[in-house]
Amino acid sequence: MSQAPDPARPTAARPGVGDLIGGTAVAVFGAAVVVYAQGFPELRDGAPGPGLFPTVVGGLLVFFGLVLVVRWLTVRLRSGAAERGTRPKRDRAVWINAGLVLASVVWYVLMSDVLGFALTMAVLLFVLSWRLGGRLLVAAGTAVLVPAAIYLVFQRLLLVPLPTGPFG
Repeated sequence: MSQAPDPARPTAARPGVGDLIGGTAVAVFGAAVVVYAQGFPELRDGAPGPGLFPTVVGGLLVFFGLVLVVRWLTVRLRSGAAERGTRPKRDRAVWINAGLVLASVVWYVLMSDVLGFALTMAVLLFVLSWRLGGRLLVAAGTAVLVPAAIYLVFQRLLLVPLPTGPFG
């Protein structure tokens, strides 16, 4: 017999106000990226210029930011008036996980030149995968395979230099 979900805990079906704020911020940032990328120079031979990739990424940020906002609005409109005054409790683990994701960005910025791309990403992905609920073997596999795939695509295929670190 299944239990009814706890109304005090936010779930995927019940987005919190963070989805509204975050979605709006991401959409505005994406729009700014698109506008900024339009000022990049164009190539003479008609090939895509340096503004193509930032424009695509900015457009995706706008799209997915608006998805979050629309999702939040539709859930709020469907919910009853009695629910509008309630405020869900925040689980401590949610805040720890959010802090860990933000700390991972700082970790990469500080350590990528010291340890190199591969090792920095491996540690980062292992810790995040394991903390966010992945099994130990899945976290280890993610930590090995994802940096290797990123390295192959960016360093070898697209010729984008990545930090090498002490191991070359």
